Amino acid sequence: MTSPHHSTSETWANTALLNPWWQRPEEQAAIKTIRDLLEARINPQIAATTLASSYQSRVKSGDAELWYLWTAICDSIEHVGHRMEYLARLAQMVRCISRLPDVLDANGHPIERKTKAQVYWRDVPRFAYCFSEMAIDYVFLEDLDRGLGVNRDSAIQKLLHGNVFGAMYLLELDPDGPRYDYWYFRKLARDQLMHALELATDTHYQIRRAEVYVPPAAMWILLAGRNIYRYCKADMDSTGEQLGQQRIGGEQRSELTFLGRDGFNLERWMFWRTRFEQISRLERIDRDVMEYAIRAAKEMSEVEQDLKVG
Repeated sequence: MTSPHHSTSETWANTALLNPWWQRPEEQAAIKTIRDLLEARINPQIAATTLASSYQSRVKSGDAELWYLWTAICDSIEHVGHRMEYLARLAQMVRCISRLPDVLDANGHPIERKTKAQVYWRDVPRFAYCFSEMAIDYVFLEDLDRGLGVNRDSAIQKLLHGNVFGAMYLLELDPDGPRYDYWYFRKLARDQLMHALELATDTHYQIRRAEVYVPPAAMWILLAGRNIYRYCKADMDSTGEQLGQQRIGGEQRSELTFLGRDGFNLERWMFWRTRFEQISRLERIDRDVMEYAIRAAKEMSEVEQDLKVG
């Protein structure tokens, strides 16, 4: 039985060590390393080096599947994510993994994950994909949108923790991190802002949906707003195409209200700020969500002023 005096990270680790998924020696050692990182017994660089050394022989032997390592990290994000310092340490650790020397084969060539040509360790192969499946869990969110039997409070917390980590990791990645991860976490930021702000908030259902997505979107702005503004200024990830009519949001689908250019751009930034301001004035929305919207709109205005944006 877990002691009531155990920390959140100790409680997570004790449960994780019993999980059937993580019974190989490598995952057992990984969970203990993550626990020590969270408790600040070791720093992110040491944690990254320790994890990599545990899997080095598997990578060299061709058994380079790191899925269970990444799932353990994602599980910790979900369960200890209410502690911002924990998420910051995890983000720094994953970035440190990508800075480790390449794993070389017998001929001195970097070993790649063949299906995606991702190099160990610089490209942290499959981490972003695992994160999208485990820490964000889009199927879970789709069920929530459709009103299926999921715990709304748990879904909100999981989404918030995953996106706070995402914003912190994006800051670690920008501008020279692993290419796929850098692209994916920019896309995650844009998607969360889209889901929170580019749908109407007229009906009861639309407001309830906004209450799920606005806090994570606000955290992207509060943590990485300056970076996101720079992406908008540079038209990053934009093809120049106009967004067509789309309907998202479960069975009671709503049309997207932003029909400007795709990707990041200043028009979209201004639209997002206006929507945060509008949501902060909704009478029927949850008070905590209203506060997130107020803080995000204020941060966006300050970013614009600081970076001399009109």
